[in-house]
Amino acid sequence: MRIASGSFILGWLLFNLPIALKIWGPGAAYFAPYRDVLGYKWPLNILEGASTPFFMGWYIVAILLALAFVVGWRTRFITPLLFIFYTAINAQNTPISDGGNYFIRIMLIYLIFADLSKRWSLDNWFRQRKHGAAEKRETEFGTVLHNVALCVVVAQLCIVYFEAGVYKVQGALWENGTAVYYPLQSEAYGVFPWLSDLLTHNSWIVTLATYGTVIVQIASPFLLFHPITRRIALVSILGMHLGIAVIMGLPFFSGIMASADAVLVSSGTWLTIQAWLSGVWRSIWTRVRPKSKTTSEPSSASEDQAEAKVEQPSRT
Repeated sequence: MRIASGSFILGWLLFNLPIALKIWGPGAAYFAPYRDVLGYKWPLNILEGASTPFFMGWYIVAILLALAFVVGWRTRFITPLLFIFYTAINAQNTPISDGGNYFIRIMLIYLIFADLSKRWSLDNWFRQRKHGAAEKRETEFGTVLHNVALCVVVAQLCIVYFEAGVYKVQGALWENGTAVYYPLQSEAYGVFPWLSDLLTHNSWIVTLATYGTVIVQIASPFLLFHPITRRIALVSILGMHLGIAVIMGLPFFSGIMASADAVLVSSGTWLTIQAWLSGVWRSIWTRVRPKSKTTSEPSSASEDQAEAKVEQPSRT
């Protein structure tokens, strides 16, 4: 979850860097009434009235914090700092924030109390170089705090999906199975008109997508209690987010939600994936390595022949 969510935050910051001054910097002063309604307090309102150099410095530091979060360097200190810097930027222009922005800010609060650097992190790499392959020493309080943080993340996911599904059921368009048709045919979300026309041409596809979305969102919290049904829920949710990202053009929102779903994958599954990737890398490396040796042998042989030719006149 750390690597995926941090990568999306880093990509979001880098992608919006050219327009950051206009959207969240001094150019966003006209959004002050919206900020006053939400009432952000210090330090989340530190960018209000900030100068251009101060804002750009804050933005660049946020990029560096997101990068440190991805690689897993000093996550106990980086995570709360990333929450403050990232939230302060979003607080400058709340109307353009989507559900992904709000959700990841909530997740960052929970992840402050989790141990994010135990595996696949720079901290773990430094620890192994210093102490060998020994496992990190864990305190009872730290373990409990980590598990509680992960449970709260799962609970937040269940609340979001269940509430979204129940809210959809109350709408007439979701009841008659046509709700998916309208966003796909709109200019805001129909980013690929040919694909939207292809999917909405058949009424069965529209109806299945509409009812399927509601069923997946309402049922997913209850499918997490058994390993088999949990896998079904994960595949269904990831498929839903993939469709939202590609068809509706919302990659950041879908990516953030999918990265949070990664916490539902067991540690054994991640270790299996790690072992498989290591095996693939070793097989590729062993195939490339002999080729480099064979290509270097003819050159050495030609060098020996050249030396023999040079030494032959001296013998005569």
